[in-house]
Amino acid sequence: MLRVARLSDRTGRYYLADLATELEGVHLADRPGRAAPGGTWLGASAAGLGLSGPVDPAAFGEVLHGAHPSTGRRLGSRRTAVSAYDLTFAAPKSVSILFALGGPEGAGASLDAHRTAVHAAMAYVSSHAVAVRRGSGDERRLEPVEGVVAAAFTHGVSRALDPHVHTHVVVANLAHGTDGRWTAIDARGLYAHARAAGALYDAHVRHGLVTRLGSSWSLRRSGAYELAQVDPVLLGALSMRSAEIRAHMAQRAASGTGGSSARARTVAWAATRDDKVPKMTVEALRASWQGRAVDAGVVLEGPALDGRDVRRQDRRASAVDEHRFAGRLWTAPHGGVARRDVVAAWASAVEDGTPVLDAERCVDAIAEWGSAVGVAERVRAPRDVVPATHALRLLGPRPVRPDDLALWLGASHAIDRYRRRWPPFDPSQALAASFSERGRMSARQLAEHLGVTREVDATLVRLGRGHGHDRILERAAGPFGATGASARS
Repeated sequence: MLRVARLSDRTGRYYLADLATELEGVHLADRPGRAAPGGTWLGASAAGLGLSGPVDPAAFGEVLHGAHPSTGRRLGSRRTAVSAYDLTFAAPKSVSILFALGGPEGAGASLDAHRTAVHAAMAYVSSHAVAVRRGSGDERRLEPVEGVVAAAFTHGVSRALDPHVHTHVVVANLAHGTDGRWTAIDARGLYAHARAAGALYDAHVRHGLVTRLGSSWSLRRSGAYELAQVDPVLLGALSMRSAEIRAHMAQRAASGTGGSSARARTVAWAATRDDKVPKMTVEALRASWQGRAVDAGVVLEGPALDGRDVRRQDRRASAVDEHRFAGRLWTAPHGGVARRDVVAAWASAVEDGTPVLDAERCVDAIAEWGSAVGVAERVRAPRDVVPATHALRLLGPRPVRPDDLALWLGASHAIDRYRRRWPPFDPSQALAASFSERGRMSARQLAEHLGVTREVDATLVRLGRGHGHDRILERAAGPFGATGASARS
């Protein structure tokens, strides 16, 4: 999950506070792969300013003031009201619990998956969400930047002292355009791409834990994925912060002064936010979490979790849940879909997750998007990215590996070319024809029909989805429901 917030404070005291550092240090002290206290620099433009490794408080303050971290010279011509943007990446609750109560391997894997996902998602943000304005009037345009100046601060608990692995990426409101000028960020892109960046982060986390631990995921009613091995009761027992927000929203709704919108949730989040977090040792924290789990009726024996699913020995390549993918696209706000909408839908429709770069390569293979960034991305019709029913009947759902998707798309395009040239005798059929129908084909059509059939057959074999012409006939006659679990059989 990703939340974006504006910052006006130019001291960075919240992120540099001793309390935040001590809390992180205490909690992560006995966890593998502990993050550096005080945060680390992130972004190509930060490196260009000589910023790398642990965050220096003085340099951080200069950057938030829009100045060079070494010389203090102002970067850019104008001072802005917004000093930076806080992009908070939060791990799924079950992953935080695995980090807090799991054995060393599970804890290390969860933190590693979170950190690599943050870096991968921020690479997407830098390349596609962050832009600068150039020109004026009718000539105004958005241009890409060379990178961001950012600092990442990773914490392991929430203000309510629940397990909560999250990273604040503080992106300075300062970007170096490709023309060499330093100017403020066009923040519209950060908000427009937040859903895509958050979905990519989540998918990268899922893929990391599937790859390293063989974890299984389940889709909850909220639309979020959680580790299937973690008892849902435990999720609730260790989510006091969420309970506070829901209680506040319920009270306001009952009094007629609130509702259930995203804005109402933000108001409740701010109203219940406590600045003071008591200091607790890691032993006390874990004892508290274990006690709350027992009170909720969850039995924790030995290591609370290990993140593994021993039943998943015969793993198959992941495929997109085409129903979920299409459903997510209809919520896009433009009357069409931009690249960011397709990225968000794709990442959300892969149960086992996918690396960020693989997701982007797949989306770019589906359609041509151009080079526009931020809110200037091209908008296409949903039908341009949703596969045709006849292709799904024959080939099954699209695979998530870029090389496999290229095979799938090649066969799909071959089917479409044949159907345009030789409309099927029965439009409800994808490609297959009965022997009597073949007898009415010209020699040229029959040759093309057999050629496409062989290509489809070879593609199914290479994707591990069956073999032989009988398999093609079986798929051609099957219902549209060749998505999800049934399509992977």
